[in-house]
Amino acid sequence: MPLATTQGFVLGWSPYNEQDRLVTLFTKDKGTLRAIAPGSLKTGNRFASLFELFTEGEFHYYWQENRELITISRGETIHSYFRIVSNPGNIFYFYLMADVLLTFIPFHSSDPRLYKLLNSILTRSEENIAIDLLLLYFLAWTLRIEGLMFNPRMCSNCNMRNLEQVWVRSDFRGILCSDCRTNESLILSKEELSFIGWTEKNSPELLESWRDRIDIAKLIRFFTRKIEFHGECTLKSSRYLKEFA
Repeated sequence: MPLATTQGFVLGWSPYNEQDRLVTLFTKDKGTLRAIAPGSLKTGNRFASLFELFTEGEFHYYWQENRELITISRGETIHSYFRIVSNPGNIFYFYLMADVLLTFIPFHSSDPRLYKLLNSILTRSEENIAIDLLLLYFLAWTLRIEGLMFNPRMCSNCNMRNLEQVWVRSDFRGILCSDCRTNESLILSKEELSFIGWTEKNSPELLESWRDRIDIAKLIRFFTRKIEFHGECTLKSSRYLKEFA
């Protein structure tokens, strides 16, 4: 059986049988993988902490050509974010990020920009940047990487620029000025459009400057709905966020 090594984040796990876990990994070079972790449910197993949500590790594994699942032979923790991720005020935001990667991004689809994005979000979370702003940045960039972010600087119908407010098209593929809108109801302000454009060239350590300038909850709901529309999926974890109450 072939042997390989990959670096990745744990997106979640479930029992595979009485002693083994079925683990989902978001890897740096191979996209999303499903793996069996033999014996990891045994009491006192020293690798149990390796499989906490968003723990980054180096995983050694083998596979059979006719099986989708890989089997982890051993692993080492590179960085644990358990203290930040497990915080009751943060956990559901991180669940939504994992849900997006599991539901919206195709399995085995490898894009180093997504891995870099997730690594940046987790790193900044340890620097006490607010989790709602980090989630917003993550959602915006996930859409951008997947080629689904519209141009926030002009009407998608008539190309008018310098808009004070816009209406989002019902198919989420662009924005409309007041002259081009029909029955669209979702409105974005000039500041909210500026934020979307700002994320394109700025890193998340400066996010706090937007705290009182945009409706964070509205934009989280908007980006989540856009992902669900384009991905033809339901992000069930969103129901636990206060922004969707």
